[in-house]
Amino acid sequence: MIKTKIFAVLLIAWISVSFLGCGDSEDGPVNPVEPDVELELMYDDPAQAGRPVPSFSNDILPILTQRCALSGCHVAGGPHGVDLRTYESVQKGGEHGAIVVAGNAAESEMVEEIVEGNMPLGGPRLKTAQIQLIIDWVNSGANND
Repeated sequence: MIKTKIFAVLLIAWISVSFLGCGDSEDGPVNPVEPDVELELMYDDPAQAGRPVPSFSNDILPILTQRCALSGCHVAGGPHGVDLRTYESVQKGGEHGAIVVAGNAAESEMVEEIVEGNMPLGGPRLKTAQIQLIIDWVNSGANND
């Protein structure tokens, strides 16, 4: 009975890592971007370009909690100390420092990892519109609103 329970727990963990995109790979991204995939992203100021400025709580946090801040992924104790569950934890960054450079999405590690297809690990990449929202939020100052 105990062996069956242990097996079931290990099987569920393996399925989570394999299919939900959690885990850490030393060999590079689990979800690489095909070289011919070209995203049409804009790294300008969204307000000056006439696009709405995204809200962290209404636009960005739902993306992060649905695709990144999952059990075993970017929550407390997750890979590289990056916790994406709250504004404060996003601003804190991880073991290697800041992951968001307010006003400069091109220099933000979080944006780079998403755009390059390294995150979310193992799962489908974020939609272009979701990536653009994150870029626009960072470029507009990465405010907590």
